Amino acid sequence: MPRFQRPLLPVLLLLLLAAFALPSSFAQEVDDPASASVGGTGSADPPPVSSPSDRKLRSALQQPKDAGQGQSDLEKTMSQLPEVEVVAVTPLPGMGQPLENLPGNYQIQQGKTWLQQEEFSLPQFLERNMASVNEVNMNGNPFLPNINYRGFAASPVPGTPVGISVFLDGVRINEPFTNNLLWDYVPQLAIQNMEMVPGSNPIYGQNTLGGALVMQTKNGRTSPGSMIQDYAGVWGTNDLEFQHGGYKGKWDWFLSGNWMSQDGWRQQSSSYVKQLFAKVGYHTEETDVHLEYIGADNLLNILGPTPIDMLATGGNSMIYTGPNPQFDNLNMVNLLASQKLTDELTLGGNAYFRESNYNFSNGNVANSVDQFLGFNYPPAAQALDASGMPIPAGEWDFGSIAQTGAGARLQLQWEKSFAGMENYAVAGASFDWAQCFFSSGFYPAAMGPNYNNVTIPGYPFQDQFSVPTFSDYVGLYLTDTFSPTPWFHLTGAFRDNYAQMMIGGTGVSSTGETVSLAAAERFQQVTPAAGFTLQPLAAFGVSDPTLKDLTFFFNYSESFRPPMVGEITGANPAIPVILPVAQLGDPALSPVLVQTYESGFRGNLTPGNVAWAFSFYQSNLSNNIQFEQTGHSSAGFFQNIGSEQNQGVEVTLQGSYKKLTWFANWSFLEATFQSPLVLQNAVSPAVPVQPGNRLPNLPQQMVKAGITYQILPQWQISMDFQYYSSRVLYGDWANVYPMLTGFALLNIQTYYTLNKHCQIFAFATNVYDEQYASAGLISQNVFTGAPNGGTIVPFATPGSPFGVWGGIRLQF
Repeated sequence: MPRFQRPLLPVLLLLLLAAFALPSSFAQEVDDPASASVGGTGSADPPPVSSPSDRKLRSALQQPKDAGQGQSDLEKTMSQLPEVEVVAVTPLPGMGQPLENLPGNYQIQQGKTWLQQEEFSLPQFLERNMASVNEVNMNGNPFLPNINYRGFAASPVPGTPVGISVFLDGVRINEPFTNNLLWDYVPQLAIQNMEMVPGSNPIYGQNTLGGALVMQTKNGRTSPGSMIQDYAGVWGTNDLEFQHGGYKGKWDWFLSGNWMSQDGWRQQSSSYVKQLFAKVGYHTEETDVHLEYIGADNLLNILGPTPIDMLATGGNSMIYTGPNPQFDNLNMVNLLASQKLTDELTLGGNAYFRESNYNFSNGNVANSVDQFLGFNYPPAAQALDASGMPIPAGEWDFGSIAQTGAGARLQLQWEKSFAGMENYAVAGASFDWAQCFFSSGFYPAAMGPNYNNVTIPGYPFQDQFSVPTFSDYVGLYLTDTFSPTPWFHLTGAFRDNYAQMMIGGTGVSSTGETVSLAAAERFQQVTPAAGFTLQPLAAFGVSDPTLKDLTFFFNYSESFRPPMVGEITGANPAIPVILPVAQLGDPALSPVLVQTYESGFRGNLTPGNVAWAFSFYQSNLSNNIQFEQTGHSSAGFFQNIGSEQNQGVEVTLQGSYKKLTWFANWSFLEATFQSPLVLQNAVSPAVPVQPGNRLPNLPQQMVKAGITYQILPQWQISMDFQYYSSRVLYGDWANVYPMLTGFALLNIQTYYTLNKHCQIFAFATNVYDEQYASAGLISQNVFTGAPNGGTIVPFATPGSPFGVWGGIRLQF
């Protein structure tokens, strides 16, 4: 198929449909996307911060006498204050510092930009807008891809080495059993802002190996008013979203939700996502309290990669095996509070209860295919063994992970000046507890129509694992930023981490023996960080308006990740564990350790209103935990591997000129093994690995750019572009197979305002219908080449083709 097969004319016609509407202004009351730039930090409602000028702004924002008067006071206050970009320095909302004080290339995005682009899922938004972020969609579902940042993963797939910690209003939402991240639990419409914290920042606790994603939600004071929107389009997509916020006196409230259904463009690829978010708050000059609820009830079909020869003959909608539904259910309650004790001291904290349950069904080929002689059904057409029973060609895996967690975080913020030298310190403690129950097993199965597993009469369900686990995580942390001059800031931090895991239950070994999995592990590690920022021109008294706020930064940080209970459960090669993924028992596992160095420059260019940053980083890992596949099914085991290194360069730019706003970024990543190893995959039990071999599914180069142009006061159009270079296949540890080729994508969005209450919009993705793979692995296609174990071929998850959607948004 030609690379640029889809003509641009149908897309342009969609973008021009709005021209028939009557022009009118659109009230920017609730997240008006026209007020935010694609990929930029935008002009979101400022988060609560601690400097005197910022407290003045917060007071004007959160305590209006009435809607009209409050808006007037806010505009007057904002016009008198310098623009200060504030970033979080802890997972809790409301604890922040000016960016100029902090060493590192922090990236901030706003919920307003989300509404402008209309992504299906949060991972897609992160990939399209943030430097050094790429999506690895091994699952083939838009709501459950891996997100890699600087080579570290935040993944929904148990078994993937996870190195990003994710926080929502102070709650760490990485799942406690295997540290994976279920993106479909995040209440998308409720997100106020999100921040990518770079490096191995110890303040964010265990698993912050490459960075932390910190999200804060809206409330009735920052997002008053009501909005409802609905859009529909290709692949049977329909999405209904709503939000409502308000305040009265000291009280405020916010409610949002979305119901999305999509048939999908591949076989058996439907998704049904339901999310609900509710928050009520109480606010005074000294006190801020919010109670929130987050719920989700989702059904997602997991497709996995398909052999490229099957894609070539059957088209990109082909799947390898099935069925693969996954059911996700979440209920979480979170209480946040802060109390101003004095002008210098503020006490903050949160307490949460979280219940997460997901169940999976994973149709696979049999773990051993040496005797794979056929896959037809009914059994009369199936190959038979010596006793006359059909030889199982498939394995229909079932499993569930029920997780209950609770925890609290308490921290004290101290802001004090000594002889004109500012000092900002935060000391805190965190506690997280979780109880999980993991069970799994399988039916020996035949392969039926469309490569779906079908149970065989006479073969009962075989239990594999029944494992209860308990885990406790305790952290004590301190961070301090000392500013001896306005142009020099020193930052230091450390965290004392303690982790304890207890495991019970049984598993079935590869010989059929039931084995006890009882184990208890404890880990303790102190992780430090130190850095500084320096404004060299200001230090020498030089004023150059074309190099405003020129800043040099350097930072060193350490972090660690203890083995998760799911990894300890599956650490024995003789007792392979079944996980809900097609690419993927109790020797002791060591914790993962990482050291990160980062340095660079940032600043602003005038004229042109251009914010820019250049940074270099290097992360050195030891004892990373790898999932080793033992055959063709999802069974395998965890083990520590040697050293790895992720190093790279980031360049980010964003600016505006009259009616045009834009952003561009480029990143280079070299992610390699640093130790000689012998690993295994679905092709070979012994794959030699040499230092310098590349890690899989990570492009070395990424380019992203976007523009937003206000054609008319009521009409806006946006475009964004992404390019990703070639990548090594998963399982190709020795880098001997052809790589996945690079690709480029173009997306377009447009909005037209009918009046202050009504807006229509349309958006299109992959405009040129690029044929590409979003992830890949090396394995054997057992349907071609039996009975000799199948043909070794690349497997790929095809990327979504051209798609277009349109909808209407009402707000009042």
